[in-house]
Amino acid sequence: MSKTKQPKPDWIRIKLTTGDNYKEIKSMMRSKTLHTVCEEARCPNIYECWANRTATFMILGDICTRACRFCAVNTGLPTELDLQE
Repeated sequence: MSKTKQPKPDWIRIKLTTGDNYKEIKSMMRSKTLHTVCEEARCPNIYECWANRTATFMILGDICTRACRFCAVNTGLPTELDLQE
């Protein structure tokens, strides 16, 4: 049995869409200091959603109090309220 790593087949590969819409959404989130579920949860669909100008943002910071086992969002107690958010 060969131990060399084989390339993934074409059907399993995805093309990451980082066109103008994606860049615009990312820039908007940064300029307004918004946190998105997409980024915090490390969602693999972020490129597709942002390319379609869709983003799910979090309110009241980047910490979730729920601690779902399947999710990568940081959990804990919320930080102090940002009145400028």
